Amino acid sequence: MDNNKDLLDHFLNNCPVEAKNYFENILDKLERIEKKIDSLK
Repeated sequence: MDNNKDLLDHFLNNCPVEAKNYFENILDKLERIEKKIDSLK
């Protein structure tokens, strides 16, 4: 878990644009997963 925190800290401190894209990608994937779950219900 510390490894992920270090990675996020690096992104947030050094690469704000990459960090924003990183989180947007995660949210995109979560949304797609939610849609798939909804379609299975």
